[in-house]
Amino acid sequence: MSVRARIAVGSSAALLFLAACHELPSGIPLANAGGVMEDTGTERDRRPLAHVDAPALQKEPKPSLPSPAHGPPPVAVEAPLDAGVPDGGVGASDAGSGTVTWAGDYFGSDRLVRHFDGEADDVELDDKAHTRIEQSGTSSLVISIVNSASNDVICSVRASAQGSSASLEPGQSCFGDEGSTATVTDGRVSLSADRLVLDFNGKVVENDEDDDGDTLEFHLEYHFDGRRR
Repeated sequence: MSVRARIAVGSSAALLFLAACHELPSGIPLANAGGVMEDTGTERDRRPLAHVDAPALQKEPKPSLPSPAHGPPPVAVEAPLDAGVPDGGVGASDAGSGTVTWAGDYFGSDRLVRHFDGEADDVELDDKAHTRIEQSGTSSLVISIVNSASNDVICSVRASAQGSSASLEPGQSCFGDEGSTATVTDGRVSLSADRLVLDFNGKVVENDEDDDGDTLEFHLEYHFDGRRR
């Protein structure tokens, strides 16, 4: 076959191929000019957004408060001023000033214990004990232990008060006599309503030496519990 004949046959074959491609429809639709297929998604994804449930965004319904129309209006309750103070509160106070009144005569019971080294304790009890308190200003107190039989003052000690409690000044003398010196080492007093509680410790030194030439020393404890009359 000549060269011209081969060219004619090749051209005819090319025309037939182009005609075949032009007549066959495309099986895959193309999208826009970029040629990328459009993803139409599933039937669920094509639902409108307004119908899509979102559990994470749902809020639990709040319980409705009772309407004031169904019951009496709320009443404000005021807390008591001295809710934490036992026995009716602190000691009696002056009206409007808030100052605790300590002064008065208190009657009750007391106990005096003398501790001797190597010997049994000497204990004195009195169920008719009497204690008197004099007050100067808001904090200065003079506490007198009164003999219940003769009504004489046995000894008096000073104390400094802060509200309904007071502390005895150390170094004072109480329960001493001509042959001994008794010194208060520490003490405290409390007042609740009309109840007075007094406790203090002391050290007693005998002035006369014993047969061995040693000075006799011992300790004492005093406790009083009574009410003001």
